[in-house]
Amino acid sequence: MTRDPPAWLAELQARFGDVIRTPLDRSSGTLTATPRAYDARVVGDVRDAPGVPGAERLAVYNRQYWFRLFEALHGAFPLTARLLGHWSLNDYAARFLLACPPRTWDIDCAADGFEAFFAVALERDGVAERAALTEAARIDAAWRDVFRAPMPPPFRPSAADASNLLDARLTPSPAVAMLEEHYPFLELRKRLLGDPAETRVPLPSPLPSARWWALVRRDEGTLQLPLEEREARLFTLLGAFTVRDALASLERTCSEEERAPLPGKTRAWLARGVELGFWTGIGAGGVNRK
Repeated sequence: MTRDPPAWLAELQARFGDVIRTPLDRSSGTLTATPRAYDARVVGDVRDAPGVPGAERLAVYNRQYWFRLFEALHGAFPLTARLLGHWSLNDYAARFLLACPPRTWDIDCAADGFEAFFAVALERDGVAERAALTEAARIDAAWRDVFRAPMPPPFRPSAADASNLLDARLTPSPAVAMLEEHYPFLELRKRLLGDPAETRVPLPSPLPSARWWALVRRDEGTLQLPLEEREARLFTLLGAFTVRDALASLERTCSEEERAPLPGKTRAWLARGVELGFWTGIGAGGVNRK
């Protein structure tokens, strides 16, 4: 459009939008539209159909608006949805979508920002399992971010780059994410992806110790690669410091016993990172650590 829409049309669209965003009632244990809450002016503009009042016709749009958005959140956060159960996730999703309504035509973008909102909401609600649920949402968000990220050409150091690499900062690829897990969530997530159920699954027992992973998007799909603790720490440091400073910082955290094999290990880790496309070049940037 080359000019603004007429004021009457903008007002009509705004009022209709408010109607279809009316929250669905949960009190009966079923998501139910409440036409009595609709703007009477909008209801008055909708013609009745045979046997179907105008308010009920609006209720169809109201329900479908929420059902489609809930479905988008379930798809974006499949692990979180099953740990909570779809019914409970819908409650958090509705609160999030009322506070942060979608602003684009792409329904997949409706889930943008849910991870951060969810973490705050769990803390405010005093949920006992909030640390585990926050971690699950962080893992779902990492998979989603890597899947949606562009795939820039990987960094392939030239001879000139190699000579200056220690004092350079590596630019992390948006198609790579580092993950730390304290529950076997990645394994559980993979198992649940083919399960159409909507019921809650039990929270698994914590791992004996934390595990680290890299998610790497490739042409053939997203790879899930186990990392050593120091390896994951190095890749995180490389997103914030030069290679020299990152290596020095990593060394300071190592015991005497760990320091002897560290140079050989770091060379192997860096070579694998280059091979897998962890970086896109030399420049400023921060690692996508979930």
